[in-house]
Amino acid sequence: MEAATQASASTVMQVAPETGEEALAPSSVPDVSVGVAPARRAPTAQVLAITGARGGLGVSALLLHLAWALSRAGRRVAMMDLDPAGGLDLLCGQAVLTGLRWADLPVEESAFRPGHLVGALPVWHAIPVLTGDVRGGPTSCADAVLEAMRAEHDVVLVDLPRGTPPPSEARVLLVTGLDLRSAVAAESLIPRLRGSQPGSRAPTVPGGPKGSTSGPRVWLVVRHRGEDVAAEDLELITGCPVLGRVPTDRVLTKRLALGEDPVRARSATRRAATALARELLARVLVAEAPDPVPAGRRSAGHERGSAPWPR
Repeated sequence: MEAATQASASTVMQVAPETGEEALAPSSVPDVSVGVAPARRAPTAQVLAITGARGGLGVSALLLHLAWALSRAGRRVAMMDLDPAGGLDLLCGQAVLTGLRWADLPVEESAFRPGHLVGALPVWHAIPVLTGDVRGGPTSCADAVLEAMRAEHDVVLVDLPRGTPPPSEARVLLVTGLDLRSAVAAESLIPRLRGSQPGSRAPTVPGGPKGSTSGPRVWLVVRHRGEDVAAEDLELITGCPVLGRVPTDRVLTKRLALGEDPVRARSATRRAATALARELLARVLVAEAPDPVPAGRRSAGHERGSAPWPR
């Protein structure tokens, strides 16, 4: 079966005449899709969506470092890029990652063969990557693709465009700065990420613990850029706990500008991502993660799940 999959993957690549880039022949699609939905295996992977409160916070680079760190911790990891413009693979280094892109998948497909799909994806440090290219980004088959990827992995990391609702059952990391602009943006995004209306109280989960809310659970990752707002105040503003911190890394910025592999050598971001991965495995990527309670809220004596500001 492995030999057949490799043979199939080696014959689906051809050069697109318009761009000169490698593209996949339409005939390759039936190798990964199914005409009739088979008996489905229950998805096993946790889904972690990562997004930013605003642009310029290095969300995609952090996602790559987290994928690398979680893989080093023994987890089977995959990455999915939901940005319409794609480009996650361009941050992986100078090597061209060959394999399926979003545009190569049948738009209306409702089920995929997990092993065949994953085996045809580009690979970075043994981590499958699904992203877009000049032909386009994710399509309506994204849910089916995610289900197939979950069946083959322990964790699926999703690069989530700002303001886009996360996949169902996903945990969410919101990267934000400690400047006022980032804090305001984060506060406005939290209701969207949880599936509620801005300014409204998050609905309580029936039978859940006091303060628990429905919708995706959201944690904050603070990037040290601007110091207008303390981390504890940011927790109170957003109602979400800070899970980790990421430094502004000039070495990484230079490495990305040169087209180098971002995790090839030690860096401040790599150390921070390793620490963040440990926190994720202990507090977030578990079967039944407890609802997050911000440390700032605990210290202030607030126990209710309502918005921290009077509206």
